[in-house]
Amino acid sequence: MHIPVYGEEHTFLDKETGLLYRNSSFRETASLHTHNFFEFFIVVEGTALHMVNGTIVTLEKGDLVFIRPRDTHTYEFYYSEDFRIINVGFSRSLFRAIGAFLNRDEEMGRLTGAALPPCVRTDSRAGRRVIRAFKEIGARMERDNPLQTMLHARCDLAAVFVDYFFCYSGGGQEGGRRPVWLERLLLEMDRIENLQGGLPRMLELAACSQNHLCRVFQEALQTTPTGYINDKRLEYAVYFLTQSEEEILEISERCGFHNLSHFYHLFQRKYHSSPAKFRRQQTSRTEKNR
Repeated sequence: MHIPVYGEEHTFLDKETGLLYRNSSFRETASLHTHNFFEFFIVVEGTALHMVNGTIVTLEKGDLVFIRPRDTHTYEFYYSEDFRIINVGFSRSLFRAIGAFLNRDEEMGRLTGAALPPCVRTDSRAGRRVIRAFKEIGARMERDNPLQTMLHARCDLAAVFVDYFFCYSGGGQEGGRRPVWLERLLLEMDRIENLQGGLPRMLELAACSQNHLCRVFQEALQTTPTGYINDKRLEYAVYFLTQSEEEILEISERCGFHNLSHFYHLFQRKYHSSPAKFRRQQTSRTEKNR
């Protein structure tokens, strides 16, 4: 499958400033693609599934994500079509200038080297602050000269790194309030091969007792390990239903559900639709948008 490289096959960055500003609804978000530039985006409304680097992550309002060159990603329907993001793209040279300005090589290296794009969940106040900063960059691109725009954008983007990402632990949200080992476990359990192994695989990765794991999940995530695993499996099922032509039985087994009726029950409970009906609805929606 050919994956477009934005910035090479499609020119999005402004040639004079090396910047991009967009305010996009769900219908306007891009299909599977990668970049040759960096990007921040924040979720302004709604919820969606973020298919990124072969993994699926649920995005919610307030999630702030740092996309690096070569990250491959797209978005898919979750509960509704009210998903909307604001994103600011910036060139590699501008990223290097921000890095030199901050002089924090270790933190920047951790962000660029992580397997998945770093993501933090902002509260409503912080989210509004980030949105204002991004909108101001967009406004300056319209009204100011390129040099002024670049200087102000460099300061604003540097502040985003310092305020939200330098405490990043490697896979998580919630601004570091979860234990680091739990963040790493959740990152591993985003991978379908680990989800297929279910609770035994999670316990193997966690290296702790099941009772302790259940307590931590309840305190940090308000769910059980099994509930978390099933939700993640269902997110992968959504991906395969919308992105492949595999039979539903194959999808069920591929996602770790070896009992088809149990898969149907969980899917109906979460998405208020059978898998077959869900697939028909999404196929119809996609055809209408062409």
